[in-house]
Amino acid sequence: MRTGAADEPHTVRILAVPTDGVKSLLYAQRANLFRKRGIQAEIMPMGSGAAIFAAVLGGSADVGSGSLFPVFAAYARGVPLRIIAPASLYSSEHADSFLLVRKDSPIRSARDLNDKTIGSDSVRDVYSTATRAWLDLNGGDGKTLHALELNPSEQVSALGTGRIDAVVLKPPYLTVALDSGKFRVLGKPLDAIGPRFLLSCWVATADFIAKYPDAVNGFVAALAEAARYTNAHQPATVDMVAAFTGQDPVLIGRGIRSTTAESIALADVQRPLDLAYKYGIIDRRFDAGAVLAPSVPLSRGG
Repeated sequence: MRTGAADEPHTVRILAVPTDGVKSLLYAQRANLFRKRGIQAEIMPMGSGAAIFAAVLGGSADVGSGSLFPVFAAYARGVPLRIIAPASLYSSEHADSFLLVRKDSPIRSARDLNDKTIGSDSVRDVYSTATRAWLDLNGGDGKTLHALELNPSEQVSALGTGRIDAVVLKPPYLTVALDSGKFRVLGKPLDAIGPRFLLSCWVATADFIAKYPDAVNGFVAALAEAARYTNAHQPATVDMVAAFTGQDPVLIGRGIRSTTAESIALADVQRPLDLAYKYGIIDRRFDAGAVLAPSVPLSRGG
């Protein structure tokens, strides 16, 4: 973070995964919500949450977005990474992630996935772990499921050629797959975590949070205001997301859109944290509040 004169905005370097989940950040920038709170936001895309978190820890970025599992793992190892704000929220009623198989596949149930191969962004990410849990809850054996790490852009093709047997897809790849007519939905494996939980978040280091509380609080407040707008005006965000992600605006507009959390309940963080412990992503249990910065807007729901 760079600071200038007292009346000049603070520059905050922000890294974001280029997905639909970034729409509130982009809207906050376009609507001058950061500037209104004394922040000059420098926003750059980066392809993975793991790379973003490494950059934040290394000091080349101040704030970044990504999945919760790496944050839990970092905290369990004593790494000073903290959640400062919620990002995407999973809700079973408005699910944006589905488990797909080929239309002609003999796989009809969770049990049929025993000893099969699933494609995933990472072999220990939330999607592959939730799918193991979904098998366990629905008559299958999650321990027998094999995970093959593939880039999201490779997953639809790998499923079509039989390189993998199933995959959890998110927009726009979900939209592409369903539009093709070659695949069908087998289930919603993220339901194995819970009907609602935090899927991704914004993080900073404990040192940055302590040194720049006004900037952190301003960032969080701007995102919350932006989330209220973008959740209610999804069509207005299509062009912003397309420009930042390089995705087809037609596919974005026609597909399922993610929901941005405006605030978060501790239970919405505890659910994925408990799953991460149960399936060996982290080796010790702790309360969700331990990994949250004081800036996180909490609610009583969840």
